Amino acid sequence: MSTLKYSDFNINPIFPDVMTSQAKNLSQECSPHFHLDYDITLVTSGVLKLHVGNVKRYYSENQLCIINPEVVHCGGGSELISIKNMRIKPEFMLKVAKMKSLEHTNLLHFDSAAVFDPRITELFLKYFDLSRNETSSPQRVSDTGWDFFSTLLDYSSAAIPKEFAKPVYGNNEIDLMREKVREKISIHDVATRMNLSEFYFIKKFKKQYGLTPYNFFMQMKLESAFNELLKGKRVKEVAHEFGYSDQAHFNRLLKKHYGYTPVEVRKIKQEVEM
Repeated sequence: MSTLKYSDFNINPIFPDVMTSQAKNLSQECSPHFHLDYDITLVTSGVLKLHVGNVKRYYSENQLCIINPEVVHCGGGSELISIKNMRIKPEFMLKVAKMKSLEHTNLLHFDSAAVFDPRITELFLKYFDLSRNETSSPQRVSDTGWDFFSTLLDYSSAAIPKEFAKPVYGNNEIDLMREKVREKISIHDVATRMNLSEFYFIKKFKKQYGLTPYNFFMQMKLESAFNELLKGKRVKEVAHEFGYSDQAHFNRLLKKHYGYTPVEVRKIKQEVEM
């Protein structure tokens, strides 16, 4: 198992930091994983069952699920579901917050509890459909998008939700992984930086985040590579940049995790520019 296999990725050039996708009759069984973006899902049929951090959540039809960046989650249901999904870059949401004169200097936080509010659901669907329709006027896409993103801020908070893992040692372990994401990393060296034994660090990290430090780092590396491919970078260049010496292995990893090959991911960007 890997992440939920969404399909039909789309990026509208008006909002290049927002990617939409959808899937019908989707199996929701997937292994623990996370995203570097806000992951917003509208359930259109069925019941989505997720473990978000240490919290079990249920999302019914017409309810929104908002997962914060770097929060580990996994599917736990056996029934098939249909969803519409939106991934939004954190820096873009901070930009929206500043435009609304909100005093957010760090990451915005959203509770993972189901959102059932016809107002936000309607705005989500309106932007989703308009942004994916080639006949939509840029002005309508822009107006509808800003309406949705600014309204979404009403559900954010400066408080950290309970499903966020408490860092093993400050925020240093995740910060260090971000710094080293284009390199190889030694878990022993990370543990040493935390003044912890390697055994204790791995055990504590797994308990806090739901993944081993190595698996967390490798997912961060793959997500980062995915985002670079979305920018239109060449596959060989991205593979080299993130230390994937075997490009065939890189291709298999991306296909297994996202359901898309690196070439197919690049085409999303190319289609935007056409």
